[in-house]
Amino acid sequence: MFFLFILIGVAEVVSAQKREVVYSDQQWFQYYNQTKLNDKWTLLFDAGSRWREGFEESSQYIARAAIGYALRPDIRISSGLAHSGYYIADKIKKVEFRPYQEIAVRNTFHKIGLVHRYRIEERFFNAVANSEIEIPNRFNFRFRYSLMLSIPLFHLSKENTDKVFLLNIGDEIFVNAGKDVVNVFGQNRFVVSPSLGFNEILTFSLAWNSQFTSTPVEDVFSYSDVFWLQIKHRLDLSK
Repeated sequence: MFFLFILIGVAEVVSAQKREVVYSDQQWFQYYNQTKLNDKWTLLFDAGSRWREGFEESSQYIARAAIGYALRPDIRISSGLAHSGYYIADKIKKVEFRPYQEIAVRNTFHKIGLVHRYRIEERFFNAVANSEIEIPNRFNFRFRYSLMLSIPLFHLSKENTDKVFLLNIGDEIFVNAGKDVVNVFGQNRFVVSPSLGFNEILTFSLAWNSQFTSTPVEDVFSYSDVFWLQIKHRLDLSK
């Protein structure tokens, strides 16, 4: 209910503003890895690159690593660090170091998977000049809440039931906090992701992300159609 009130409040603030919206398209590629060490501990890693305007312009790179601990089979807490670089005219102009903490809650209802994820990020930004990171940095918090449904549509093999075609649908809201924040509303991502699960280890997803984002300029926002290729890789070292 707390996060529902946040969503309603942010939506009212954004809709009430006289805003300018800039439209674009983006293309993302991301690799995700989960390596289960035992019944309690899991290593988490992902890395990706992002482009604009049909791969013509580099936008961002990101790499993230974390350690997760299962409080229960359906609840996992994690803590990690992300590093990201932001391009302007195909040159890195800003980097970010981002510690984060999260809790993920998973449920299943009649074979439909449901995941709630709550994440807090501490974001440190540094400008880059002449290929060197400048000091001091700029800091703010970001709060994220996502809700994702995973719907199995049909199996690809009668013999191997792990081969399945899934439809993932979800939404994620980002809220900024800190003295340097111009817009409390960060962004909203609505994601539709057809996914092909080959087995318990490997899944390919081609997602469409309808992304509405604030900018450093007050009352100026951006909307992007994002096509997002995801490779999800799961390893189990506990067996």
